[in-house]
Amino acid sequence: MASLVWAVPVARLVRVEPLALSSVAVPLDDSDPARRDVGRLRFMGGLVLRSTSAAFGGLSGLRAGPGGWFVGITDTGDWVTFRTVEAGGRLVGVTGGSIAPILDERGAPAPTKTAGDAEALEWDAAVGDATVSFEQDHRRQTYRGIDPARPDTLRASAIAVLRDAATATWPSNGGGEALAALPGSRTIVFAEEGQDATGASPVLIFGGATTRQLRYTPPRGFRPTDAQWLGGETLLVLNRRFNPVQGVAAALTLVTLPTDGTDLASTEIARLTPPLAVDNMEGLAVVRDAGRTFVYFVSDDNFRQLQRNLLLKFELLSCADSGAGAARGERRCR
Repeated sequence: MASLVWAVPVARLVRVEPLALSSVAVPLDDSDPARRDVGRLRFMGGLVLRSTSAAFGGLSGLRAGPGGWFVGITDTGDWVTFRTVEAGGRLVGVTGGSIAPILDERGAPAPTKTAGDAEALEWDAAVGDATVSFEQDHRRQTYRGIDPARPDTLRASAIAVLRDAATATWPSNGGGEALAALPGSRTIVFAEEGQDATGASPVLIFGGATTRQLRYTPPRGFRPTDAQWLGGETLLVLNRRFNPVQGVAAALTLVTLPTDGTDLASTEIARLTPPLAVDNMEGLAVVRDAGRTFVYFVSDDNFRQLQRNLLLKFELLSCADSGAGAARGERRCR
């Protein structure tokens, strides 16, 4: 989401720079600091991220790797890396990494905001392959050898710039906002806008001889902002609501790819609304550890003082109706 950012001047980077980060802990629920559960998520710590770097902010995509390292992108066209600090499985802090411009195939930073509006990221931590989705100038750029623990790898030029005719009709500021790798060397991309009369957003799957066109219906009033493959034909999709009338909220859905037809099946499994910790949620990363699945969310502050760069950690739970949550009409999970 870029339309709000440029009311505020933002520093443009030309090289890899160290990124100093600090953080302040936040509870899941300001009105009930002991609360841990929301839908199928169990809260495992939350932080507001801060930096002295004027280029830090606008986080719009996130992926996790070994050793607590994370790589993200910003909608001002930068890579961001950092490492989490955890205690007893809970997120308690971060250590700084690096920030650097995302380079094109010529080894140059994006010359304008329109050219550098990076919105979604996929990254294979095992080999360092990365794909970045841009909107306004709708395209995907691919990279090799990206490693958040090695700042020099952020100097990599794009090895390919991919455009598809099917994206030509997508709104300039509502293009490929969510991106995920699928089995069989396929890539799925969700458009943020361009909903039809039923509220469904356009979705494309690249790979193979043809581009497959599908439809995804997010929760009413929400738009998809990130996605990650969970296994089989199932994805986890982060959706956000961000408007001055309804306010800010985030919804997490499980999405299943269709065996035939064009509609993706979707089930909402959690929703964050105030007073829960939530902002303009745009990035999602999944970590599996000892048979458990953890989900990290990050928000885009639009470089505005009234917004926050939130980093939240949850465990993804199997679900049952029980206890006090069920009495409140809430899905209680364990």
